[in-house]
Amino acid sequence: MGCITICISDELEIAFRRISRLSYGEKQGKMSRAAEEALYQWCMQKIEELDVDEKDIFD
Repeated sequence: MGCITICISDELEIAFRRISRLSYGEKQGKMSRAAEEALYQWCMQKIEELDVDEKDIFD
C-alpha cells in the first residue's frame, strides 16, 4: 500500500474531513477510504480528458 503526503488549503482539508466523516463515519481508516475514492475518481476523469488507455495507467 502506498503513502502520499500532500499539503492542501485549510478550507479544503476541513471540507474533506467533514464530508468523509458524513459519508463513512469516524472509525479508523475511513478518511483513507475517502481519499482513495477521491483520487481514483480524479484519475479516471483525467484518463478520459487526456484520452489515454486506463490499462497504461493502472497496473
